[in-house]
Amino acid sequence: MDTPLARLLPLFLLPAILAAAPPPLPAQAPGTTGTATAGPVEQHPEWDAPYTRLIRQATTAPQFSTPMVDHLPASATVPTPLAFLGYIAGAPDRLTYAEDVHAYMRALAAASPRVRVFSIGRSEEGREMVAVAVADEATIASLDRYREITERLSDPRRVSEAEAQALIAEGKPIYWLTGAMHSPETGSPEMLMELAYRLAVEDTPMVRAIRANVITLITPVLEVDGRDRMVDLVRWHQANPGSPMPPLAYWGHYAGHDNNRDTLGLGLALTRNVLKAFFDWHPQVLHDLHESIPFLYISTGTGPYNAWLDPLTIAEFSRMADLEVQELTAMGLPGVWTHGFYDGWSPNYMFWVGMGHNAIGRFYETFGNLLPSTEDRTVRGWSERAWFRPNPPLPAVRWSLRNNVNYQESGALLALADMAGNRTHFLEQYWTLGKRAVAKARTEGPAAYVFDGAQKRQGQLRDLARLLQSDGIEVQVADKAFAVAPLWPPATVARAGDDGKAGGGRPPEKRPPSGSEPVSFAPGSLIVRMDQPYSRLADALLDTQYVRGDERVYDDSGWTLGFARNVKFRRIVNPDVLAVPMHPWREGGSAAVALKGAALAVANDADTDLVRLRTALPGARILVALEAINGPRPWPAGTVLLPLGGADTAALGKALAALNLRTETLASMPPVATRELIVPRIAILHTWLSTQQEGWFRLAFEDLGIPYAYISTQQVAAEPDLRAKYDVIVFPPADASPQEIVDGLPPGPPLPWKKTALTPNLGVDSTDDMRPGLGVGGVASLARFVEHGGLLITVQDTARWAVEFGLVRWVKVLDTPKLKASGSLMRAVVTDRASPIAWGYDDSVPVYFDGAPVFRVGAFARTEHEPARPSGRGGVDDPDVPQGRPYVGPPERPTPAPGEEGFQPPEDFRAFAAAYLPQPADRPRVIAAFPKKADEILLSGMLEGGDEIAGKAVVVDAPLGRGHVLLFACNPMSRVSTQGTYALVTNAIFNFDRLGLGWPPAK
Repeated sequence: MDTPLARLLPLFLLPAILAAAPPPLPAQAPGTTGTATAGPVEQHPEWDAPYTRLIRQATTAPQFSTPMVDHLPASATVPTPLAFLGYIAGAPDRLTYAEDVHAYMRALAAASPRVRVFSIGRSEEGREMVAVAVADEATIASLDRYREITERLSDPRRVSEAEAQALIAEGKPIYWLTGAMHSPETGSPEMLMELAYRLAVEDTPMVRAIRANVITLITPVLEVDGRDRMVDLVRWHQANPGSPMPPLAYWGHYAGHDNNRDTLGLGLALTRNVLKAFFDWHPQVLHDLHESIPFLYISTGTGPYNAWLDPLTIAEFSRMADLEVQELTAMGLPGVWTHGFYDGWSPNYMFWVGMGHNAIGRFYETFGNLLPSTEDRTVRGWSERAWFRPNPPLPAVRWSLRNNVNYQESGALLALADMAGNRTHFLEQYWTLGKRAVAKARTEGPAAYVFDGAQKRQGQLRDLARLLQSDGIEVQVADKAFAVAPLWPPATVARAGDDGKAGGGRPPEKRPPSGSEPVSFAPGSLIVRMDQPYSRLADALLDTQYVRGDERVYDDSGWTLGFARNVKFRRIVNPDVLAVPMHPWREGGSAAVALKGAALAVANDADTDLVRLRTALPGARILVALEAINGPRPWPAGTVLLPLGGADTAALGKALAALNLRTETLASMPPVATRELIVPRIAILHTWLSTQQEGWFRLAFEDLGIPYAYISTQQVAAEPDLRAKYDVIVFPPADASPQEIVDGLPPGPPLPWKKTALTPNLGVDSTDDMRPGLGVGGVASLARFVEHGGLLITVQDTARWAVEFGLVRWVKVLDTPKLKASGSLMRAVVTDRASPIAWGYDDSVPVYFDGAPVFRVGAFARTEHEPARPSGRGGVDDPDVPQGRPYVGPPERPTPAPGEEGFQPPEDFRAFAAAYLPQPADRPRVIAAFPKKADEILLSGMLEGGDEIAGKAVVVDAPLGRGHVLLFACNPMSRVSTQGTYALVTNAIFNFDRLGLGWPPAK
């Protein structure tokens, strides 16, 4: 390997930088907050003097720049951003639309043989995303060869050691920089235009070395839809200086900040485009540019680090961060630091497109102002010195967009110089990480994950296999039935007597592993082998997670994809599984069904494919059985029946061929009660406070083909008869308190969100003023909607709103001071199998729970825990025995009958309680609840204080008039990753007018 840059820098990089450095800028007096004075640029004819002067003017103090970026080289043929756009990168009050950023990059490519621009896809709204390659002329002319080299190095099974070393010697590593993922973080597209120009034009030793040894790949705008909306808002604000700027209600078409949480579901176009481009280039580093904290944070994280990463990966991103912190600090930049922000745990961030594929994923956070203005900023806590931040940001600062550009560009140049000085190291490390990933199956394990081929929910299993394949993970299919001992969990060591420490105790006693008995799997079972290049990503996605309650996690704690999709899987450590005959999985639907007979029965397995069948055949007559079907093969209530007489069997056969459903043709229609399975009139409701969460619901509905209207709380408040328009209203999480949902934004000047000549990109919905909320009139309108037979579905904070604003009775939201459950997968017990909402589910279902809300259902506020025994004889579990009489123990508490839990009158006040007891038909119906034992709740992630949620309701169906309010404590449609709970929503929607089936329970 090459000499690490930490040793190389004194010989290579710093002299080159200093040789090209200008005379020092005039020092600023202490406490001065004005902009810097332009330096004597005329001494350097190789510089672009007007551009350099504007850089100096836009930088608020010399200490916020470095000799690498305080000037711009001149070119007689290649346009600068100033020449093309009319302003420099980081100019005050100027931001560039994505299309214009791309136009500038294409102008660079047209003027320089060192630049090429590639289209990598389009957004949901049709805007283009690009990747810009910059290197020397010879490298650009041979890009296909260098891409071939990194592609071959990505799979060590196809290349011998000798071939790999030859490829490493010939190849050039690729460093991919991406900007503007988060639309309010506005500086990176401006910086990346200037960086591309600098790399193409500058003739310093450092930049020549970068061009000769590195292929720099630049995507200046990831979230192109949101970028254009943000520029629109800046233009509106500049045209209306006396008014507050409207909040950025929509970033992308579906997601806001969560567009950086999509690598588990791949639901967004930007994620899929980045993933596809990654496989086109196989870069060795993927580097996202963000803006949130001062002045430059270089990612490593506080931990816990993802447990499935190769230690070499962690060591490498730590080395890179430490090097950049050291060098930038040596250049005089204040506030460059690492470690103390973000954790490193979840694989749902965009840079995991690199991290999960044996590249290094990393990000910067620089100090942004939101607006491209120069502002006086107070830093406070971030300016405190710490062991990881010995050179903290200043506590107060005058900050400009150009300062932001200086920090980003200086760091990026150092990172590129690191790669240039360690060219073969980055390629060899990429190759080595792939080799170690292939060896994983027989070293640390596991050997494979197996999904039984005979299980239900084959549609969700197919979608999971497709997702894994999209990630480059190989999925195999077992050719025949097989049995293998998982050898997991492993053997445990138990000590008899004392703890076995030195000086006493008996020797350890080895217990056999609980996975030593063979487990049988059906033909067609899916096998994800761990002897493949991306085994670490597969392991991270499919394994279970455990996070201690005292850890500071930045996002979700648990994400196990098998649980999230409610499919059964086994972790197999035994390498014998690798010898099972198998072949690569290819997507396909069910085997052809002979559509002869009176009807086709289709199982309701709580599988998303059942919804796709309904929406794929909008004109077909489809029935649902309201009771069990008896016969040679019994079918439960909720089974779907398609009468074949007069049906379009060609269309039905085509739809079935694309799906994976359990079916059976019936000679005659079963003599059971049925109803038409129609697609009701559905609306998805959003606030103007935040559209972050509801976008994922829209995306899920569109993926399933479910039509919906899109309405705001303001429209609800203005609509006197919602029931005339809609059967079902879905109110996803609003990221707001109940009071905020009702009140909206504070009163003030109107905050418009609509397309105009000044703001042509403002969608997805529109309003003249974002301020008004639902209001008490809107609450009343929704209550009338439900009372007249509608279904209102509420989730997390909107469920809390429904409780606190009186749409639901006999449900209380509990305070849980001990509970820690950050974004985890929990077990929920299905408590009412008779409800149509639960059709197709087994005894339990994994649910995504983020710590709130916690519901208690019932009319009487009985204490949550048994009273502690009084001080007395015996131990804590012994009964207290009064003296002087025979012992009489307390009676056992009666077990509540179905539907009675929480509605049992206090035993000593039955007569007084009768007036407060609701009729059985009016009571909330608990469809699913957490297990009553706290140690049975957690499946994957974090849970501390589980006794505070043990036995509490997760899904509640609350009758109101002729309709229903459905409460979810979990999020059933979280980030297009929780398909296992989609059916809780879709069952309710498609049976909105039959939710009273089986209620109240028979005595």
